[in-house]
Amino acid sequence: MLRELLKNPDFVEDFGNLAKHAERAFVENTAGKNHAFREALLRKLKLLRAELAGPNPTPLERLLVARVVSCWLQVHDADFRYANDAASLSLAQAKFYRQRIDSTHKCYLSAIKTLALVRKLALPVLQVNIAEKQVNVAGPGVATEAT
Repeated sequence: MLRELLKNPDFVEDFGNLAKHAERAFVENTAGKNHAFREALLRKLKLLRAELAGPNPTPLERLLVARVVSCWLQVHDADFRYANDAASLSLAQAKFYRQRIDSTHKCYLSAIKTLALVRKLALPVLQVNIAEKQVNVAGPGVATEAT
């Protein structure tokens, strides 16, 4: 029975995607019993994922977009918790919160930079041979002609 379920890609995606489980745990932890907040947050994550992925993301881009969205959630969760608790924090607790915000922000920027770098490196390569002329395109607007 389990082996049959494991042949179903939807089952594997739903149960085997650890990133999705971590995201759900963060959302549940952040929203608590506020169902409207939870649903709005899930919708925001879905929109952000779609916007960042674009129309035809590669598998690597999909992984990096998932990481950017995860880091977005973590950094804003840290900000949210700090903002809600700031008035009652000891100096040591405030320092911990600030370190968490700084750490999550650093991870967020790193994920964004990596996604941008992968997209920059994934320039289209095109070679066109027409009669005796050859045109090589290594990126947008960069063409060389060889005879």
